[in-house]
Amino acid sequence: MKPILITCYVNPDIDGYAGVIAYAEFLKKKGKSVVAGIMGEPHDEAKYVLNRFSLERMDVIQDDELFDEVVLVDASDVNGLQGKIVPEKVIEIIDHRKINEANRFVNAKTQIELVGAAATLVAEKFKEENIEISQRSAILLYSAIISNTLNFKGGVTTDRDKEMAKWLRQFIEVSDEYWKELFTAKSDLTGDKLITAIKGDLAWFDFGNTKVGIAQLEIIGAEELIKHRADEIVATLHKIKEKMGLDLIFQNILELELMKNYFVAEDNQIKTLLEEILEVKFDEAVAKRDQLIMRKQIVPLLKAKLEL
Repeated sequence: MKPILITCYVNPDIDGYAGVIAYAEFLKKKGKSVVAGIMGEPHDEAKYVLNRFSLERMDVIQDDELFDEVVLVDASDVNGLQGKIVPEKVIEIIDHRKINEANRFVNAKTQIELVGAAATLVAEKFKEENIEISQRSAILLYSAIISNTLNFKGGVTTDRDKEMAKWLRQFIEVSDEYWKELFTAKSDLTGDKLITAIKGDLAWFDFGNTKVGIAQLEIIGAEELIKHRADEIVATLHKIKEKMGLDLIFQNILELELMKNYFVAEDNQIKTLLEEILEVKFDEAVAKRDQLIMRKQIVPLLKAKLEL
C-alpha cells in the first residue's frame, strides 16, 4: 500500500511546517505508513528554527501524484493548495481557522477548533494518548505556538495554547526570551527580502463576488519599515493585484514588540472597509491600530461585510 502524505498549504509558515512533521511522527508511532512533505518553500521563521536547532528538514514534494491519500495540517482551503492536491484524496484535516473550506474535501474527517495554533491540536494528541514526542517535534510545535499566538498576546490565544506550550517546554531547552529571538529572525526585510515576504505570506479569499488578497508580516520594527518603504509595499501590492486579478488587496503588518498593527492599502474601497470594521483611519496609504489583530481575525469581519 502507498503511504499517506501528511502536508499543508503551499509555502508553509512555522505552524504548518511543525504540524506536518509532528503529526507524521504521531501517526508513525501509532503504526501508520505515512510520509511528511511540504510543497514550496517554508517561511524564513521556520528555516530559522530548523537552523537554530540543527533539525532535519522534511522532503519537498511537487504534488500528490505518488499518493492516494492525503492529510492536511493547518490547511482547509483549496486556494492555499494551488492545485497540487486533489481534494478528493484528502482523508483528514486538522486546522484552526474559523473561515475554512472543509466542506470541499468530501472524504475528509475534520478537526477544526478555534485555538491559536494548529500545533496546539497536534501536541494535544501526543499528551492525551501518552505517546512519547521527539525533541525535534517538541521544538517545532513550541515555536509554532509562540509564533502563532504572538507570544500569547494575540487575540487568538486560548488556555489550550498556553497549556500545550508549557507541556512542550519540558522537553526542550530555551530561554524566556526565545520569543524575541524567534520574532527578530523574521524581521530582516532588507533588500528583496521585503517583496519575497509579502508574496510569501499572501492569502486570498472569495467574499461573494469580491476577490480579496491579504498579505501579512509579523515583525519587530514595523514603524521604520513603513517610514522608509511604504511606497514599495504599495507598488508590490498593486502588481500582485493585477497579476492575480484581485478586486481588493491590503497589507497587514503586526508590530510584535510594540503590539500594534499597521495597514497599507492603495484602493479607497478597501481603505473604507478597513476603517469601518477595524475603527482605524488611513493617512494616505497607511493606518495604525493600537491593538493587535491577525489576518485570521480580520477575514470573518470582511466576509460579514462583503456578503451582506
